[in-house]
Order: sequence, then C-alpha cells, then structure tokens
Amino acid sequence: MPVVARRRAAEETLEIYAPLAGRMGMHEMREELDDLAFRELYPEAHGVVSGRLNALAERNRLLISDIEKQLTKKLADRGIEAKVLGRRKRSYSIWRKMERKSVGFEQLSDIFGFRVIVKTLADCYQALGIVHTTWPVVPGRFKDYVSTPKQNDYRSIHTTVIGPSKQRVELQIRTTEMHEIAEYGIAAHALYKDGAGSPTELLSRESTAYAWLRRTIELLAEGSNPEEFLEHTKLELFHDQVFCFTPKGKLIALPRKATPIDFAYAVHTDVGNATVGCKINGQIAPLTSELGNGDEVEIIIAKAQTAPPAAWESLVVTGKARAAIRRATRTAVRTQYAGLGRRIVERLFQRAKMAYSDEKLTGALPRLARTSLEEVMAAVGRSELKASDVARAMYPDYKEERAAVMAVKPKSESGWFGLKKLTSVKFKVPNTVGPAIPIRGINGDLPVRFAPDGGAVPGDRIVGILTPGEGITIYPIQSAALSAFEETPERWLDVRWDEEENTPRRFPARIAVQSVNEPGSLAQIAQVIAEHDGNIDNIRMTRRAPDFTDVQIDLEVYDLQHLTAIIAQLRAKPVVAKAERVNG
Repeated sequence: MPVVARRRAAEETLEIYAPLAGRMGMHEMREELDDLAFRELYPEAHGVVSGRLNALAERNRLLISDIEKQLTKKLADRGIEAKVLGRRKRSYSIWRKMERKSVGFEQLSDIFGFRVIVKTLADCYQALGIVHTTWPVVPGRFKDYVSTPKQNDYRSIHTTVIGPSKQRVELQIRTTEMHEIAEYGIAAHALYKDGAGSPTELLSRESTAYAWLRRTIELLAEGSNPEEFLEHTKLELFHDQVFCFTPKGKLIALPRKATPIDFAYAVHTDVGNATVGCKINGQIAPLTSELGNGDEVEIIIAKAQTAPPAAWESLVVTGKARAAIRRATRTAVRTQYAGLGRRIVERLFQRAKMAYSDEKLTGALPRLARTSLEEVMAAVGRSELKASDVARAMYPDYKEERAAVMAVKPKSESGWFGLKKLTSVKFKVPNTVGPAIPIRGINGDLPVRFAPDGGAVPGDRIVGILTPGEGITIYPIQSAALSAFEETPERWLDVRWDEEENTPRRFPARIAVQSVNEPGSLAQIAQVIAEHDGNIDNIRMTRRAPDFTDVQIDLEVYDLQHLTAIIAQLRAKPVVAKAERVNG
C-alpha cells in the first residue's frame, strides 16, 4: 500500500474506527487499533515510548508481582476469591496523556494498572472497601461504572491508591462477566445468560450498547448523506458522559455539555420536536442549560409545535438531536413552500376559470417529472416550476394570458406609482381577479421575507415578488426596486395584510435621523423609540458635518401608524434636525 494511503488509513483508524470499537465495548480491539495507528503515524514517538515502558517494566517487575500477591492475599483473608492482574498501559495511551497534560514520561505516576476480577457484584464493593482501608486513596480518582454503566455497557469500579513503595496504583474492580464484556464487547453479554432467548433478543432487552448501536444504524439510514452521519457520530465518540433522569426515574446517558434539548431527543424524536421548555430538578430552567450528573429533567411540550427552531442545531451536542432538527427543519420548509405553491396554483386556476383537483394533477405528474403532489407544489413555491406549467400539464390546450405590468391607470384611482390614496391595504395586480394571498409576516405559515432597505409594514400598499428558492419577497408599492421586475410579470403576486388585532406582530422598517452633535443625543433618540414600544435592530452613524450626524436606524414596528408616531416624536426633540422614513 502506498505511504500516503497507509497514513490516511491510520488517521481514520484513530479518528473513527478505534473510538467506534470503544463505544461498542470492544476495549481490547480499540487499544490494539490505537497502537497500530500510532506506530504508523508517529514511528519515532512510538519507539521512544515503547522503549521507556519496556525498561520501566523490567525495573518494576518485582514490584508488580509483589502488589499482585499482597492484594490477592488480603482479599483471600476476607473470603474473597479474586484474580489480580498487573499490566502496563499501552504506548498510545501513555503518549496521549503526556500530550494532554504537557508532562514528561518521568512525571507520570500511573503507568501501571491492576485489574481485580471477582465472582459476584457484592465482592466488587467488598474488595473496594478492603483496598480503601489498606492504602491511602488518591482524591478525585474514584468512578463507579457499575451503578451507572457507560453507554457501551462497560461496567467496572475505578480507583487509585498509594500502594507499596509509595507507588501510585490504579485499580479496576469487576466481575468475570464485566471483564469479558469490557474486553470483547456487547456480543459477550449473551455468553452468561442461558435460556433467555436468542442473543439478539437478549441484547435488545438488556444492553444499552446494543441500543446505541441501533441508534447509530438508524442515524445512517435517516441521514441525508454519509458526511452528515460521520459528523454526528464523531460528535458523540469524543465526549465524556453525564447521567440524567426522567421524572419517572429512567436513566438517560448523554455526552458532557448536553442540554435539555439533547435530553428531549434522547427520550423520543417527537418529544424533542415539541419541546418548548424544561424543568431541571423541579425548577424552570433555560433550554440552553448544561446538564450535570444526577439531574432530573422534565421536558415541557406543546402539541401545536411540530418543528423545532433551526437555531437549536447550534445548541445541541448529540448527533441524534442535530439530525432530527435538520430533518424537521427541512420538512417544515418544504411544507411552507408546498403551501405557498398550492395557493399560487389554485389562484391561477381560479383566475383562468378552470377546475382544479388533486386527482387530475396526480395523473399529470409524469409530464412534470415529479413523483408527488407535494413535490410539485414545493417546486412552484420555490419558483422552480411555473404555475402555468402545472396548468398546461393538466390542460394541454391552456394558453397563458400575460398581463401587462405597466397598465393604464384606471380613472377612479391613481395607479401604481405616485399613489395618492393609501386608505386600502390591498394591492391588486392590474387585469387580475381572485383573492389576494394573505401575509402575516416572517413568522407566518408561508416562506415570506421583506425587501431590504426599509421593508414594508401594515398600512403600506404592498406587492409580492416570487423569488426563486426564497418564496415571496414583499415590497412597498412605492419601492424603486420594483422596476427591476417589469419584464417578469409572472413573478408578481397579489398579496394583502392579514394581521390579527389581538396578536400583533412586528415588521422591519428603516428611518434616517439627522441629529445634533451633543452629549446624550443618541440616548434621547433611543429613549423615544423605546417609550413608543419600538425595537431597534441596528444603528449606523455617519459624521457628515462638525455639528450634525446622520443616523440610520433599523427598527421593528407594528404598523404604519406606529412608525409615523415614532417619527413625529423624534422630530419634536431639540436634538433632532430631521427624521424621515427610508424607502428602498
């Protein structure tokens, strides 16, 4: 194998395959893979560390055998039959510890470890008591993976003591069954259970490692691509664990720095998608809280919420949660585009006075090269497919009537540009009929965004432009940017405001203020906006003259009346020379 290919294989072994073997419980295989990759990637370091370990093992050969004999005798005196095995740690684990702690070989004090293998679970804790009453314990080095096993079903008691000759000794106390599972993985779990059904049934019922392996396979099956699967799996392979509980006492193992959102998705994907809040140890807590060992977590859900916020993806650490959030977000966006597309198609059919039915469109799917109605509607909503193409697929003799954008002004009103009457909040594209599409803002059930440089607010006359891949872009009718779409009338949509008085929403607007340069002027401007319940998104200041500063403010308001009131109050301030709305 070429050198480059061998190094790449060794890197993948360290990054993926060895940790994966460890997560599946095959500790012996993981250590062997680590050492093989270490020897290939860093031959000089491997040779130096291995040489030092061999020399140290030769010097301490009598010490190791002495500890084995002493510990075996002390346990036998208390009636515990045990096998004590001393071993030196592998080259790669020693090198990693030196790198991680930035210490030299001589400063490492736990190079040798001992395994105490007993017959029963009770013997594990009795042996632990004997060890702790015989030698001083090193604080902070005790871990009980018997009462709270790792996700790979690893169970053992870890402790470190100051043994004979003041030598620091690391001990792992476990039963024979625990030892076999730790060395050979979850498959060994079935060797000690006779008459309990097939090994697969036994593992699925008793092994948390088997459950983790099944979740990993599900993640591979549900992921959109192999790279996403690899990203999510690696996220979980390199995290320590925390153990949390549901209110009913079910144990949930999660990576360190996991949040209640991770916890919710670990319980069930539907629970995660519907999560709106949480309680940690009985107290209301933010969903961004970092969970700790022993926390009791209660998830608060809302049935009305079926899709989580896309921003949650950056808050979670488990691959399952990230994959579920991405999947739910993609589904929600697709549903929004499909809803928009359906409204556009139905509106075209109504305008053309043709009958529309899902059954007829289903029969026309091959002509559109689509496999489902939702796919067709989503393509129309994203402007990848024209509504007129859908009509022609259903009715081959359909002919589109293109409406002239710059129509002649009706006698009863002013026209599009230079409108004098702004009492109506509906805008009708000339020569079109049918109801306008209602717009409720960026948080509605349609993929809607507002034009930059000012946007539109309720009270403005508006028009919608269908933007490929983005849905509807809303422009105020006086926007100069609309001239760019004069040659594409098929993209113009008839839209109207549809706000509910009891649940008002905020909309983006931009104002330009010329303020006097004196201390506190900006504070007075901000105070006016705050007192009138406006929300500032962004401020840009430009010094135009020694005595004046141009301030451009992006803010959120409820409607045109609200915006007009804020501008009027700003003009009344002595520090404000001029205030006006900016229209794109």
